Amino acid sequence: MPEEDFFNSFNKAVSIFNKHIEQDSFIRLVTHNDADGLSSGGIMASVAIRRKARFKISSEKKLDDKLIARLVEEKPDLVIFSDFGSGYLDIIAESLKQDVIVLDHHLPMDFEAENIVHINPMLHELDGARAIAASGVCYFFAKAIDPEYKDLACLGILGALGDQQDKGERKSLIGLNTIIEAEAVENHLLDKQVGLIFYGYETRPVAKAIAYTTIPYIPGLSGNESNCVAFLKEIGIDILDGDKLRALADLEDDEKTRLFSALSNHMVSSGCASDSIHQLIGTIYTFKLEEPSTSLRSGREYGSLLNACGRMNKQGVGLSVAIGDREEAMVEAQETLELYRRTIGEALDWVQMNDKVEEMNHIYVIKAMDNINDTVIGVVSGILLSQGILKKKKPIIATAVSEEDQLKVSARGLEELVDQGIHMGKIMQEAAEQVEGGGGGHDIAAGAYIPVKSEKKFLREVDRLVGTFFDN
Repeated sequence: MPEEDFFNSFNKAVSIFNKHIEQDSFIRLVTHNDADGLSSGGIMASVAIRRKARFKISSEKKLDDKLIARLVEEKPDLVIFSDFGSGYLDIIAESLKQDVIVLDHHLPMDFEAENIVHINPMLHELDGARAIAASGVCYFFAKAIDPEYKDLACLGILGALGDQQDKGERKSLIGLNTIIEAEAVENHLLDKQVGLIFYGYETRPVAKAIAYTTIPYIPGLSGNESNCVAFLKEIGIDILDGDKLRALADLEDDEKTRLFSALSNHMVSSGCASDSIHQLIGTIYTFKLEEPSTSLRSGREYGSLLNACGRMNKQGVGLSVAIGDREEAMVEAQETLELYRRTIGEALDWVQMNDKVEEMNHIYVIKAMDNINDTVIGVVSGILLSQGILKKKKPIIATAVSEEDQLKVSARGLEELVDQGIHMGKIMQEAAEQVEGGGGGHDIAAGAYIPVKSEKKFLREVDRLVGTFFDN
């Protein structure tokens, strides 16, 4: 049984971890910088704290030779990578000779080393893109260490929501994620209901809830609260109940229906595809132990907050929140989220107002150079694809200047293309290798780093590789 084999794969890693705890070893935790990575880091740091470990944690944009060199200098006794590592096992093994544990869900490479324990659902034919995120892998690892760590279940769910794994009916979680979800509900940590999935369903004023929502991105309303107020007034929905601002949860059923209908019409008239409207309705995940007035109450908004911290170079702030800081770190994280929303809005405006989406034979392309921060280019391309404004069924590839003469590449595909066999992670990996870069990822969402000078050659190769699926 794949699931049983997956859970059994934790045994060796748990033994190694416990051995290092008993020896008072220096443990180095390294995690990715997106919502899933920060959720994973929150789980791993919480475990280390509870086990009174000597440890250091950092959140990194990418796993490369420079990061490995830093780890070599630090001389930890145990290194644990979370939310990356599966595609870089050879690089890790080449320089790190101590015990290494990799907890990941991305496309793994065919490589083994005696000192590396590699845990990945994909090694057991389980879907790492939809059924479980790295935070879920870390949660199951934590529970294998101590079953009482089930209070970390919401962090396990958080990474899945941050990675948009809500691919089930009514935007619900599927696969192994449902095991974590059930444990969170059973332990009174999580509440679920179906409705309009704007941020702050219970807590935020309606106009603000609509304005704060970026998935789906609603042209003219997302990021613009004053426009949302005018929109609500136009369709006859009162934003006040006496002196109190109304939240979505306060609306009557007929008002919710009217709001959904008006938003649907607005999105279609703004050029969005009719099927993108279905993103407005879905399963709402409420984290019951979080304060109602904060961004942490809504699972998806919490994911956006962590994404914001990671993408805006505030990884330490995001980790602090994930570990439990609700004071200074929370204030800074909220400010970072506001900046992140503005940054995405400005990037979308730049793309759409300047008509920056190019069309090749089999892919759409955005060449942002330094006009869009490389840390949000993937979010921007994902929003554009999900809106349905791009009418042809093609993946979108976006590039932006990263650092040291490198381009960050983000690739986003469509479920129907994945069903035909397209795997964007494999395409990124193969195309990047052709230009002395590196890439990988999931079938529907992937990325790469390539030399700036190789952009044209790389895009031609991606277009060719995607085309082989259409030609078959």
